[in-house]
Amino acid sequence: MDSIIVTRELLGAGTGDLGLAKTLVLATPARSAEREQHHALVDELLVALDEVDNA
Repeated sequence: MDSIIVTRELLGAGTGDLGLAKTLVLATPARSAEREQHHALVDELLVALDEVDNA
């Protein structure tokens, strides 16, 4: 998370820079474990949202 925040600041902290910073940080080969964790978390969140919508 710290890497994403720092990268966002380096980009100028403007509109849309948070998403770009996340993409840049998670795209680096050294971040493969974090990328996998992020994808798993997003997948779980989407499943939970679907369950709420269908309830």
